[in-house]
Amino acid sequence: MLPTRPSSPIDFEQIYRDYHKNVYNYIYGQILHREAAEDLTADVFVAVATHLGQFDPARGSLTAWIFTIARNLTQNYRLRASTRMEESRENLPDMPAVPSKTVDDSLRSPENIRAERILAKLSSEERRFLELRYVLGLSNEQIGRVTGTTAAAVSQKYHRLLAKCRKIDKDVTDDAP
Repeated sequence: MLPTRPSSPIDFEQIYRDYHKNVYNYIYGQILHREAAEDLTADVFVAVATHLGQFDPARGSLTAWIFTIARNLTQNYRLRASTRMEESRENLPDMPAVPSKTVDDSLRSPENIRAERILAKLSSEERRFLELRYVLGLSNEQIGRVTGTTAAAVSQKYHRLLAKCRKIDKDVTDDAP
């Protein structure tokens, strides 16, 4: 679980250690491009270091502040990518996961590789929906407010989406050499 407030005084190195892996996983889950996720993660922590003195715990948690920066930088990246008319991930053929030499070994765990394969098969809308629960930690009621639906509808959508993820995982595992 991520901490919700920095230790006193604010220690950037500790913040980096606590949040780096989750920020990277969040960004990667959004754009599904390892090198770009690494670059954007670095950009997030440059922004955090630059603006750390402006963080106000009275306005929200450190986690929300950091992930807002990550979300904004990811959205900006997508906007730039769409203006360059880059091909979307959904239109590309499935490529085998190739470990990056620059990715921290802790990010290349079997669980992360498995999650990458599942996320690659989901739509960007489905990935964003999972982000609300697993990255931002929102409840069904909060997600309902964000998406303009009821908590029951959110619960039902999660049930169907998790069933889809289990099927994808089984199919990928069955197809593995």
